[in-house]
Order: sequence, then C-alpha cells, then structure tokens
Amino acid sequence: MRKDEWKEFDSTSRSAGWRIGVWVIAAVLFIGLIGGGIWVFKVVTSDVRGAGDATQRINDGKNRIASQESFEALYQQIMTYDRNLDQAAKDKADHPGDAILATNYSGLVKQCNDAVGQYNADARKISRAKWLSPLLPYEIDQTDVRFDCKEAIR
Repeated sequence: MRKDEWKEFDSTSRSAGWRIGVWVIAAVLFIGLIGGGIWVFKVVTSDVRGAGDATQRINDGKNRIASQESFEALYQQIMTYDRNLDQAAKDKADHPGDAILATNYSGLVKQCNDAVGQYNADARKISRAKWLSPLLPYEIDQTDVRFDCKEAIR
C-alpha cells in the first residue's frame, strides 16, 4: 500500500469513528432526557398519586375491619382498666405499706392512661378515624369518671 492509500484509509476511519462517537453521545443524551422526563412526571403527579394511594389504603376492607375492631377493643379495655382500679385501690387501702399492691395500682393507672392515649391518637389518624363507630366517642374525655383512670372510691 502506498502512503496516499493509508491517508485515505485513515481519514475514512476517523470520519466513521467520529460519526459513531456522535451517535453514542446522542443516544446517551436521549436516554438521559427520557429518564429525566419520567422523573419530572413522577414528581409532578406524586401528590395525586399519593392521595390515591392513601384513599385506597384507608378504604381497604382489612383496614376498615381492623380499625373498627381496634376502637371497640380499646374502648372496652379502658373501661375495664378503670373498673379494675377500684379493686386495686381497695386492695392498696386494705394493706397499707404493701409494695406489690401499690405497684399493681400504679401499673394499672399507667395502662389505663396508655390505652386512653392510644385511643385518642388512633381517632386522629387518617387511616383509622374514618372507621370510628358513631356509637363510640370521638375522643376519650378523662374528666368523665368512666374514663378518668382513677378509682371511684376514695
């Protein structure tokens, strides 16, 4: 091969190499733009999609049942704790100085307060509040003697 032939071959190779390089760069940029466009679309529609996802979760049959059962169980548990406090207070009063009975009483008061707090928190949760039975209070009022987490006998 002569020197001129090499020059021509080299020039053709460089031209093809540049074209391939430009096409690769264009393809990478195009794919990047598509990925960016998808990301922007997801960001723009995230509020609507999030609201739809929340509505589906809230209205799910399992959530309805679990929420209703939870409120009923907590309501009854709070009333039970409050009634049990009467007996615990009587036992504590009948045996002054008994650390175990005093601890039982204190623990029962804390359990009752925790249950009231959980009921009230659940009543405000977006996924549960909708399924609170109309027969149950929206919030446990601890000024009501049935739910005050204190003994009725003094």
